Amino acid sequence: MNEDGSPDERGVHRVQHDLTGPQSLSTTVTVAVADVAGVEPADIPEQLYDVIDPGALDKLFKPRDDGVARRGGRLSFSLYGHHVTVRGDGTVTVQPELARLKQLGGNLLVVGAVPDSVIDTASVPLLGETGRERTRLFALHDRSIATARGRLTMADGTGSDAHIVDYHTGARSAATETPTSNAPTVKRVDGDVDDFRDTIVETIDRLDERRGGFAPAELRFCFDSLRPLVENHDDAEVEAFLGHVCGRIKDVSGMGHYVLPIERDSAQVRSIEDAFDAIIELRAGSRGPEQRWHLHETHHTTEWFDI
Repeated sequence: MNEDGSPDERGVHRVQHDLTGPQSLSTTVTVAVADVAGVEPADIPEQLYDVIDPGALDKLFKPRDDGVARRGGRLSFSLYGHHVTVRGDGTVTVQPELARLKQLGGNLLVVGAVPDSVIDTASVPLLGETGRERTRLFALHDRSIATARGRLTMADGTGSDAHIVDYHTGARSAATETPTSNAPTVKRVDGDVDDFRDTIVETIDRLDERRGGFAPAELRFCFDSLRPLVENHDDAEVEAFLGHVCGRIKDVSGMGHYVLPIERDSAQVRSIEDAFDAIIELRAGSRGPEQRWHLHETHHTTEWFDI
């Protein structure tokens, strides 16, 4: 980490507070978060009061009455979409929740009544940067294998480290499933939705064992689409399905995103949003595809920004 507040490779920013100086610790925290978020410090204090008592924060780490510094202890909390940790030596670290999710993994719900091209634009970066070793897994529910192959090609993720679990409730179209050279491996599921869920989990287990355990965010998982699941099954069945799959993704510190191409304020989205670490809302903006993130843990919503 860097003492000037610039981020390290994990997206963590660090500043050093002078515990004996005139500036309060709560002010240092406010300014640090504002700097990382790219907003004015005046935008932060109201939210600071919502999560912690600034006066209590200042007292917690101030030197003892005899002037001896309090070297031990630390306090962590969430503020304005960022994870903040204050340590007894005055070190303040700030990490955006977006960076934390990308580092540690999690489950993301991708929503929006947008064209497939916008979903493709949002999905490809979530499959991981090109040039880095990744294992990519698609779970397709009533979607063409060409959907997965196209995104994997754009993410440079074809070959032996690309895998597809393919599930259809109706007749298949053989024309869309013709193998190509350097194609991902495909596992077809012909049972019910429970068999589909179990095959996804078993595939994750097998890939995790083959890798000797995944590094954080090494496994990139895409489920496309949740729409047949939420429209054709009751809430309890959907909750059980997502609980198993999302739980296994978290167990291996993977990064999963799940496509539900309907509006953010729909009843279907509200019924499942608590299963996810964040919701990525998409729209076809006047300047091109845009997104905004609704972060579950920090209860923060970003502004719209380009994908």
